[in-house]
Amino acid sequence: MRQTITFLLLAVFTTVLSAQTVNIQGDPYGGNPYATITDAIFAATDGDVILITGVHTEPISFAKGITLRGTDPTTDIIQAAASASSDGTGSRVIGIGEGAFTITIENLGIRYGNDANNGGGINVDKVTGLITLKNLIIEDNYSAKNGGGLSFAGTNADVIECTVKNNTSTLDGGGIIAAPNNGAAINCTVNVKQSLVDSNTGRNGGGIYINGNAGFGNDYTIDFNVENSTVSNNNATSPGGGAGGGAIWCKVAPWTTNAGGDGTSGNINLNLVHATVYNNAHAALTKSGLRFTGTAGFTTNFSAFNSIIVSFGDDVATKAIAFANANLTNMVNCILGGLDGAAGALPIIDDAAKNNQKGRTANQAGLSGTLSDEGGNAQVITIAELSTADDYCTAATGVTIPTIDQRGYLREGANDAGAYENGGTLSLSTDEFNRVSVKLFPNPAQEFVKIFGLNSVKELRVYSILGALEKVVYNQDEIDVSDLARGVHLISILDENNFKITKRLIVK
Repeated sequence: MRQTITFLLLAVFTTVLSAQTVNIQGDPYGGNPYATITDAIFAATDGDVILITGVHTEPISFAKGITLRGTDPTTDIIQAAASASSDGTGSRVIGIGEGAFTITIENLGIRYGNDANNGGGINVDKVTGLITLKNLIIEDNYSAKNGGGLSFAGTNADVIECTVKNNTSTLDGGGIIAAPNNGAAINCTVNVKQSLVDSNTGRNGGGIYINGNAGFGNDYTIDFNVENSTVSNNNATSPGGGAGGGAIWCKVAPWTTNAGGDGTSGNINLNLVHATVYNNAHAALTKSGLRFTGTAGFTTNFSAFNSIIVSFGDDVATKAIAFANANLTNMVNCILGGLDGAAGALPIIDDAAKNNQKGRTANQAGLSGTLSDEGGNAQVITIAELSTADDYCTAATGVTIPTIDQRGYLREGANDAGAYENGGTLSLSTDEFNRVSVKLFPNPAQEFVKIFGLNSVKELRVYSILGALEKVVYNQDEIDVSDLARGVHLISILDENNFKITKRLIVK
């Protein structure tokens, strides 16, 4: 039977947690307590949900099909230590072992991992079902090997509305590493959607490292898709002779016939749709953006649609893409900075029907160059109205294009290039219509307030008008307000789909 295990921080803490409880749904304030998140995970079975509130200093690991759920990644945080460190002697924050699981981790901060192996923040090894990471802030983690923030090996993963920033790896993939893995006989897919990968540092692949994993007996493919996402300000720290790839480094391996391949293709497919790739760096200017290497004679299959891939400001000397060892399968409606080794790609890029521009700068594209909060869960780099990128995407792509931008706002008319839609409007999905229909009754109130217009309420939080948290209840559609001061309060409602609705409440 599916259950929800609630993990609540109930006490004020300084640098260490002084009191905490975990409870089975049905009695959110007592009964069935667990001392740690690990104890709650141990008690959980596949399909269970663990609700986490507050800051918890506790590295965890598991191999179960469960959900870890917070409400706000800026306040609900799992950390491996009380502060950041980068000596490789600590622990990663979350380790997930192999299995055909369905796993979700959402609405949480993941920080201060400090591990001697891959994945300082989260390491996922051979999850052949699907792991979904949604609305996470993965920051200030360190790996002495690869994947400072995230590591996926032989795993299918969706990374949605996440921020991966300020992570470091001594080796490769400062923000993210993804690879097929020996022992996981599957072709893997990693989707990064409506997310930000920013200011990460690694030897090669400062933002993202996609490793074909040659030499480890693994011949399976990895599809890596970047959609409605921003990859910016990442740095590959290797010397000029290193592989580089300040933004993304692909190191391809053969896709061999004994794994169902054709024996001639590489095993990495990199696809960008409405991506913004901006201001990434490496000592060799030709290797600062997208970089492709790997087994001789094999290439990464690369495609890009409706994307902006440029360097900083008016810089075209720093190359946005190095095309050597890449097989450009298609490119439509893209604005590109300086290119290196593009001869084989030019017939596609220069095809007028495909509407690409090369040799352009960030300023010419209209990028603001500054990350800002524009209504979504991850920051974006905006574009100027009437700039080149505005209403740029006029050619048919032949692929499915998302109707929303990085923030979840509806794109309008001819889509803008990149992850941000200038003038986009908030998508009025069914959930958004539900928000409009949500009512408090009575309001003003003296005793109880009931929530109408939602199928299920997961959490109610009442704040003072100055923002102080006054009361929390879980899995109830009404709340007692008789002990609150007279006047205006704010009530935050979290529904079954993790949409947060804030309403004005008057207590009389």
